[in-house]
Amino acid sequence: MGLNATLNRKLTEHVAAAVKNDLQKNTYLVDREDFLQRFFPSDDDDAVRRTYNALVSDKSYVNGRWALLPETPDNQESAYYEPFALILNRIHQEYDKCKRADNSNWAKSRRVWLNRHSENPASIIRAASRRPGIANLFIDEAQLDTFSKELESSCFIQIEELEKQRQTKEATESSTSQTSKDDPDPKVSEHAERILAYWLRVAAVVEIRTKKSDMTSQEYQHTLERLAGYFGQMFREQHDRMFVFGLILFHDSLSLWYCDRSGLLGVDRFIDINQEPELFIRVIARLSTMSPTELGWDPTMKVYSSDGQHAYSHSLEIGGVWENFVRSTYLYRTRWVIKINDEKYVTIRALSLSCAEAMWGRGQLVWVAVNKNTRQVVVIKQSWSPFPTIEAPEDEDERMATEERDLTIRSEASVYNHAHSNQDGDMKVGRLIAHEEVANTRTLLDFRRGIRHVPRDSTYQLVPAKRDLEGGLKDEMVHISVVQLEWCQERYVPPKQFTERQLSRIVLKDYGYPLKRFRSLHELVQSIEDCLEGYQYLLQKGVLHRDLSPGNCLICPRSMLAHPDNTQTQPQSLETVGRLIDLDHAKVDYGYKFDEAVAEAQKRVPPTEEQIRWVIDTIEEVYNVVVNAEISKSVCVLPIPMNKTWIIIRAAEYAASIIESLGFREGVMPNSETRQLALEDLGLVHWQTPLPPRFQNRGPENAERSGTIPYMSHVLLNEESTTIPHTAVHDMESMFWVLLYLCLTRKGPGGDLRDELFDQPRPLEKSTRDLLLVVYCFYDSPTQVIQNNKNTLFKNPKDLDPLILHHIHPYFNDVKPILREWWRILCLGFKRYNDAETIEYIHTPRL
Repeated sequence: MGLNATLNRKLTEHVAAAVKNDLQKNTYLVDREDFLQRFFPSDDDDAVRRTYNALVSDKSYVNGRWALLPETPDNQESAYYEPFALILNRIHQEYDKCKRADNSNWAKSRRVWLNRHSENPASIIRAASRRPGIANLFIDEAQLDTFSKELESSCFIQIEELEKQRQTKEATESSTSQTSKDDPDPKVSEHAERILAYWLRVAAVVEIRTKKSDMTSQEYQHTLERLAGYFGQMFREQHDRMFVFGLILFHDSLSLWYCDRSGLLGVDRFIDINQEPELFIRVIARLSTMSPTELGWDPTMKVYSSDGQHAYSHSLEIGGVWENFVRSTYLYRTRWVIKINDEKYVTIRALSLSCAEAMWGRGQLVWVAVNKNTRQVVVIKQSWSPFPTIEAPEDEDERMATEERDLTIRSEASVYNHAHSNQDGDMKVGRLIAHEEVANTRTLLDFRRGIRHVPRDSTYQLVPAKRDLEGGLKDEMVHISVVQLEWCQERYVPPKQFTERQLSRIVLKDYGYPLKRFRSLHELVQSIEDCLEGYQYLLQKGVLHRDLSPGNCLICPRSMLAHPDNTQTQPQSLETVGRLIDLDHAKVDYGYKFDEAVAEAQKRVPPTEEQIRWVIDTIEEVYNVVVNAEISKSVCVLPIPMNKTWIIIRAAEYAASIIESLGFREGVMPNSETRQLALEDLGLVHWQTPLPPRFQNRGPENAERSGTIPYMSHVLLNEESTTIPHTAVHDMESMFWVLLYLCLTRKGPGGDLRDELFDQPRPLEKSTRDLLLVVYCFYDSPTQVIQNNKNTLFKNPKDLDPLILHHIHPYFNDVKPILREWWRILCLGFKRYNDAETIEYIHTPRL
């Protein structure tokens, strides 16, 4: 079995897991009236009332219920879709008429509610093979027949054949080159564009369930997860979308949902569409006629056109959608015009879209682009930067207006600016050209308009439901609302926690290739060394990266070299430099000054001559090796005890542990040759080396660790480790896992995956099984499994060679000594010898 989780992160099971993860801690309930007033305000009650009267007149609504829908919930879901879509479109049509009668300037919205529940489109992305039964689309009714036929034709493609093609191409190329994304198979692309045309037009989605009064928590969870899956699909396909809306119908009870990059927001009570018809009409009428900006489309992004007539994606005719997205099966070649600080940039291709579907988090998108005015090639990075966590106050009187809060956005641009202050040289770190925090894009202040969620520990009181003569519930809606509230608060709503975000864009000077694209072993090692140099520079600026991964270490062109025999020919080789990028998760100690740290280090008091001599004599007596005075000073002065004083005996024991890690043993014969060791032999630093920033008072944001899970430190993967500050040693462990991963999964230059990682005929050879197991256990399994395996390896450090290094590809054999030494230093650093932070823990980047 191949490593599908590594090679294809967009398979259905992984998308479902991502949806559950997003929902688990970022789903909020709010008061229904607050939700309605903010998103569907009652400023057009007269038009709503006239729409209601019109629907009563044409008998769409008769005797207190919507005539087309089933009277009882004992029906198949298929009995709901067509009637409900007709009702939604009738509301839209009548409301449009009423608004035009009131205002001659009222423009008819180019929208329709489309029922497609019985059609499941073929897709080259398994995650996109499902879609909502009803969706509100940007399309004229006159075009509906043509559009429906095009969608229909996509359903007759051989799904299995397309899936087989997709698996073969993506497994081979998505992890090794960009070919599969740049040049998709023509047959696949021909039909996939129709699917994209569908998703690019979706304004809102509807999920339907027939059950009402006996809905269980598990069933409700499944329903919301499906709706959230559609939200993720909309974000994945609509890169110019900032927030989305969705509805769930439980027979005749309507649940309202909204989603942005701060999570999901739902009402605490349903709308009974039969008992509250005007309220139902108000929601549907408003949702059907909202402007694109009100629906979450970004007004600063347009689809590029060579004639200069750039257009918003939602305004394109169907033919224009297919024309502009025809070769963008994976949306990597879609060309956007993005406005940043009044400068226009045209994207050439996407570099990373893997986070587009995030319903909570930064939702990072990265493009290589060109400045329209200067023609400079740049990299644009878009993400939703967080503000400090906002806690829901316990007392209503304690609530403050959001604009009155002293909030400062955690901007990646500010970290770059801080790191590059007063520096003209190349510090092996990404270089910032421009940045912008896009106005009016704060998720709480602008989108949610300051709405507050219901805290988990609050007790929500519902009015007791009326009962009929037999004692049964007359208003079953109340029961469902209780289930919804209890289930959501029990499983999903985090206690008093909300992270507001704002759309941020930065423009970077450096364009490069991921670390896995190395052209030679020398380039790989040199690039890592450059990135470590950049890391050390950041640390001296008080910046801790906190997210070292293969994608954040670039191999960037430095200069073009012409052919030595003919300067007129095209460049034949490319000099490169490793560069560390992505400071999204970095934390900064603004009070740290490296010059002051150097001055403090110069003031350190060395141990006495007697103490220095005692350490030297003890080591020589036990191990028959001679350490010089600098080693003795280093182990006596640099370790930092937690609770106890660092005494000379512990310094000698610590030095002994370092020597043992190098292979020396006690009981060496006295007449054997004595070996003399210096600082570099033990991997130590001078006793007056300045301390880096410690970050002792900086805990994780929202009690969550940052980083890319497969490469995170074993300490930080532990859920109980939130009190341990993230420091440099944890980042150095991450870089170790990065290099080891490449050695395990690649077979040489260019990033080609090892043959063993593709599907193999059964039975598998033992070496292949062992390799697959190692990669799965340390990189591709659930977080807890990865953490357990890393912990076990640190407890048994000698297992690295036989269990791990034994399986790296032969091409990387020359890297084994580097990995062994790196591992030795990490094991010493995390040992916390005698409850002290040792030299390896504090100064790992320098070692």
